[in-house]
Amino acid sequence: MIEPVDSAAPAEVVWRLLREEAGAGAAEGQAEILWEHPPRELWIEVRMGIGFRVQHAYSIERRADGCRLSDRIRPLGWRWRLSNLFLFGRGLRPLEAAAHQGLLNLSRAAESDDSPA
Repeated sequence: MIEPVDSAAPAEVVWRLLREEAGAGAAEGQAEILWEHPPRELWIEVRMGIGFRVQHAYSIERRADGCRLSDRIRPLGWRWRLSNLFLFGRGLRPLEAAAHQGLLNLSRAAESDDSPA
């Protein structure tokens, strides 16, 4: 389970940065936007290489002092299943750690963003 991240940034700023990043990945052919409900939810699928994809379900919850960011991940593909087998079922932990770090980076970028929402 990925621990949510609290951010002092407004939800609209976080959404804009997240959507821009997802859009750039989609333009490069590395990601696909599956569903979006601005500025609350964004579901994307990221291609991690041949036979390995990760679906991210991002959620942005408004708070009085900013927002809370969360991400549910779902790895897919034969390469994922094979690597998870060799890792004795612990292959999700590095993906969760990377996703949590991504939320922290998004929060920091949004908090330091000075452009209008």
